[in-house]
Amino acid sequence: VVVLQTSAIVIRHDLATPYMVVGAIIAAYLTTLIKKLVNQRRPPGAPFADPGMPSSHALVSTFLAVAWVVQLDASPVGAAVLALAAAISVLRVVCGHHTWAQVIVGVLLGAPLAYAWMLLGSLYGVTEGGATAYAVMYSVYFVLSAVFIRRSLAKKKIMQPN
Repeated sequence: VVVLQTSAIVIRHDLATPYMVVGAIIAAYLTTLIKKLVNQRRPPGAPFADPGMPSSHALVSTFLAVAWVVQLDASPVGAAVLALAAAISVLRVVCGHHTWAQVIVGVLLGAPLAYAWMLLGSLYGVTEGGATAYAVMYSVYFVLSAVFIRRSLAKKKIMQPN
């Protein structure tokens, strides 16, 4: 997902694409907060010990898919990213990482969050603008991406935070 989103940013070089990724990163952090509050275990035998409700993979992949559908006006590309998000969600259950309920809640939270995020961006003209808008959006994108990647690597014990 990270490679696809980064590729889209490089290829499209617009304001909408990093705006969607920033929203997805915020959604990922929101998912972490919800998991801590709900504190529901993953299914027996799951390889992770952290809470599983809601599935962050289902929530974030659905968020990005719905954001792309909104951005692209339900084009065939939008249908493809929705199918990819559905496949990611199903695989989370098939691989034993989540229950169906955890994945369904992730999907049901991700879709309206994305729609609201894109609506907010449209209302405030976030995805339109000149050089200053590009500088701000890409700066926010790079900073949040770096923080997110560092956190993800630290969580996987690849890189320990100071």
